[in-house]
Amino acid sequence: MDKTDQTAIDGSALELNRTEKTAEAVVRVVSMALSIAGLVIMIKNSISNDFGSVSYSNLGAFMYLVSANGVCATYSLISALAILALPCPISKHQVWTVFLLDQVVTYLVLAAGSVSAETVYLAYYGNIPITWSSACDSYGIFCHKALESVVFTFVVSLLYMLLSLISSYRLFSRFEAP
Repeated sequence: MDKTDQTAIDGSALELNRTEKTAEAVVRVVSMALSIAGLVIMIKNSISNDFGSVSYSNLGAFMYLVSANGVCATYSLISALAILALPCPISKHQVWTVFLLDQVVTYLVLAAGSVSAETVYLAYYGNIPITWSSACDSYGIFCHKALESVVFTFVVSLLYMLLSLISSYRLFSRFEAP
């Protein structure tokens, strides 16, 4: 193989790295936008009627959802900028850091979505054996907005599962396992 062939191969590999970085950054920015959407919907979610008033801040699960979405949105923005700014030969330390942080954020957002989904389920259907009735009969709009926020959070969870797969592939395909 002569020098011209080697340059063509190196040029396409460099282009693949840019494409890979851009695609990953786009997924991170989309997850940031969806996290912010879920966060804003939940923060604005409150209702007052004849039965009383309820807000997201009255339920610990929803406060955790707001916090987790805020952490995810912040990390998504910072990591998208970092992925684009990192030089092509990424060090082992940088790859491990991105991998571990992706795992933490994935589980954080998944846990927030799960606990909030359980709360929304109980609000819609209650729990008959312990005589806990449905709250959505009285606070329907609140329940609907909470459900929307939970759906956004689960979509973010799926995107972060994808990002975790990408970062783990990047780590374990380029470096030896510990």
